[in-house]
Amino acid sequence: MKKKALLYTPNFEKLATLAQSLAHEGWEIISAGATADFLKAQNIAVTIDRSLEDKFFPNEKMENLLRLIMGTGRQIQTSHTRPEAYISLVCAGITPAFHKLNDFLETDKSDNCIDVNITTIIRAAAKNYTNVLILTDPADYEEAIIQIKTDSLSTDFRLNLAGKALNLTSAYDATCACSIMYQLEVEKYPNYYMIPFKRMTRLRHGMNEHQSSYVYSLNDQVGALSGVKVIQGKELNYNILENCFSVWKCVSLFLKILKNPFTVESVDANNYPFTTQFTPAAGSVFTIAVKNTNPIGAALGGNLLESFRKTYACDPSALSGATFGCSSVVDREAAEELVKLDFRAIIAPDFSREAKEIFSQKKNMRLVIASKPLSNYYESKSIDGGLVVQEPDWTPFKNWRVVTQTRPSQRQVDSMAFGTLIAMIAKSDAAVIMNNFGTIGVSAGNASRTKAIKHALSDALEFFQNNVNCEDRSAEILISDSVIYFDESARSLADAGIKAIIQTGGSQNDEEFIQFCNEKGIAMVFTDIQHLAI
Repeated sequence: MKKKALLYTPNFEKLATLAQSLAHEGWEIISAGATADFLKAQNIAVTIDRSLEDKFFPNEKMENLLRLIMGTGRQIQTSHTRPEAYISLVCAGITPAFHKLNDFLETDKSDNCIDVNITTIIRAAAKNYTNVLILTDPADYEEAIIQIKTDSLSTDFRLNLAGKALNLTSAYDATCACSIMYQLEVEKYPNYYMIPFKRMTRLRHGMNEHQSSYVYSLNDQVGALSGVKVIQGKELNYNILENCFSVWKCVSLFLKILKNPFTVESVDANNYPFTTQFTPAAGSVFTIAVKNTNPIGAALGGNLLESFRKTYACDPSALSGATFGCSSVVDREAAEELVKLDFRAIIAPDFSREAKEIFSQKKNMRLVIASKPLSNYYESKSIDGGLVVQEPDWTPFKNWRVVTQTRPSQRQVDSMAFGTLIAMIAKSDAAVIMNNFGTIGVSAGNASRTKAIKHALSDALEFFQNNVNCEDRSAEILISDSVIYFDESARSLADAGIKAIIQTGGSQNDEEFIQFCNEKGIAMVFTDIQHLAI
């Protein structure tokens, strides 16, 4: 009895090899559309079944095709159809992809984009996996050919293929659901978190060398990952990839928030309302160095080289093994300086031809192009048995309350905004000290607010010891990702030369702290929003 195989897939990878092997074994191949055209171009005989292309479901021809799949191996119980008509192998595919909302809307002249035919065929074959071999992944074709030729198709192999088939149809359904729900924006969090990610790239190793790791990506052009391309150096590993995205998150915050003019409604110490305007940083270049996802230096400069030198000065000893990123194309002048350092990776919108030639001296230095800013989709963390899902933190300020008699200058306001972006990506508890639009003290991942401030001040003191020619030898501005409690550590801020403080406010001794700042001439702003990160 001649066996039948249904081949209908948009992925032609290895398809010719599979079809040629089946034809050589005497199978009849059923197909349609572009798949049939491809097979005929390979000189493979094909029986055309137009019901595969019929968009409407159910229809009589499609129902008959489903009976031929579901009835295989069960002919006596299910149908009087001749045994030779049944289908023993289905090779089918469908691409999970996000669509515009209009694609789901039906009119008198059009159907919506949800493909029920192919998903139903795949599910039917998976349901009858003991009798029908269901192939949805070209990676399985070779093993299928071997087991067919040797008449050794195992139950485990069949069941695994059925699982992969259902995995594909669930991803397709999820993309359709996400496309509709996230564009309608009726419910921010769906009942089932079903965003489909596709396995893309095997990483060099996981967080540690003995751990394996893969990158999964949204199967479309949404998000920054789709714009990431490694153009030189070793393969990325888990840690380097995480550091690259910590860098790029901060660059994205800069591009989305500080590059353009924005304002915050404010009140002063006398409850007088006013509007705080932030100077657009369109003419500035942002650079940042990160290690273990925490910033170790960041700065704004008139050009990339100036910005880099300020970032470097923050903590030169910590830069070895760090990941560096910037908001501009890396040019020749900057590359000549960057190549001298032991960066694990450099991530930027692009690299000039001269810069690429310079970096080619260090074959292992990873150069990563990121052409898209991060989206404000979702953030999720895996826990045993589930996921914790939240919206990302893209709001630097909820309010802007100047609680001291001294108001920050425009320069201090702009520096506070920039420093807040750095604090937003640092692990909590975090504190950042700024001088001349560059970090001179960054403390992250502390067990308490007191330690965060103490360590940041210590870093600032070390900065001045290492940079004796620095014109302004005051710590200038302190940024905290949460509330600052008024204690001995806070009292030392005035001695360090702090001129302005930005924090959430909300401690029991806020009034005592405000009085202290008034006595010392320090400007302090409460934002009423914290930026905790782990």
